Amino acid sequence: YEFYLKEREQRREQQIAAHRRQQEMLSKEEDFIARFAARASHAAQVQSRVKKLDKIDRIEAPPETKTIDFEFPTPPRSGNDVVRMIDLGKVWKKEDGSERQVFRGVTGVVERLNKIAVTGVNGAGKSTLLKTIVGETEASQGSVVVGPSVRVGYFSQHALDLLNPKNTIVEELSSRLPDASIGFIRNLLGAFLFSGDDVDKKIGVLSGGERSRVLLAMILASPLNLLVLDEPTNHLDIESREILLKAVQKFDGTVLVVSHDRHFLKEIVNRVLEIHDGEIRTYDGNYDYYLEKKEANAH
Repeated sequence: YEFYLKEREQRREQQIAAHRRQQEMLSKEEDFIARFAARASHAAQVQSRVKKLDKIDRIEAPPETKTIDFEFPTPPRSGNDVVRMIDLGKVWKKEDGSERQVFRGVTGVVERLNKIAVTGVNGAGKSTLLKTIVGETEASQGSVVVGPSVRVGYFSQHALDLLNPKNTIVEELSSRLPDASIGFIRNLLGAFLFSGDDVDKKIGVLSGGERSRVLLAMILASPLNLLVLDEPTNHLDIESREILLKAVQKFDGTVLVVSHDRHFLKEIVNRVLEIHDGEIRTYDGNYDYYLEKKEANAH
């Protein structure tokens, strides 16, 4: 992903330089033609240059990258202890009646303004931990307490199914953000790459990536101070990921995120919780610090 961004920027700069060089050359040729077109002594040269210009493939200047700076509302301030977990555990019942302990003995506090990645191998229980924190599933042991002034925005693939397929995009946002003006909603959608008639599309006909953008726009524009994001970049194209990344970086609240997108995590998190064999390990540093410690522990 990072390589792609650098490559894209280099290609763009090369195209701008090639366009500029060609424009300078065309300008000189056109000046010559304009100056000597009326002189019989230069008729052959003028004709030859006219033919040469007709054959040249014009290099287009790359379009300006479309970014709309949207100021998301400042979230209400929460208390310092956003989430408190005490001896938290979760057991899933299997179909054959046996049990699977997902995690156990999790004790800790998520503090205000922390931006935390929850990591672990596939099936370690990352999504289950987020679901337990937001109350989508009950803890099997211990307790999780969300602070009294904490307002949670939860993004997951399952939450996409809760969007009303019969609503247009504008109708869906208006129903979820009843105090927002239509101008605010259109600007918000513009920031998430919906413009013109796009906003009148029905939710039911949208792709997975488009529905993700609708839900993320809705969450980020709501007065929330805890974002719980489970794989928010799935289905998103590169441009949409960058928009989300900037919005979460600027977000003046607390974030818990599960993502396979390392670039996203490196740019956002200041702490890592790793689920390993049912237990939680805490890394008090950014994602690069976490990777270094993991590497060191592996040797």
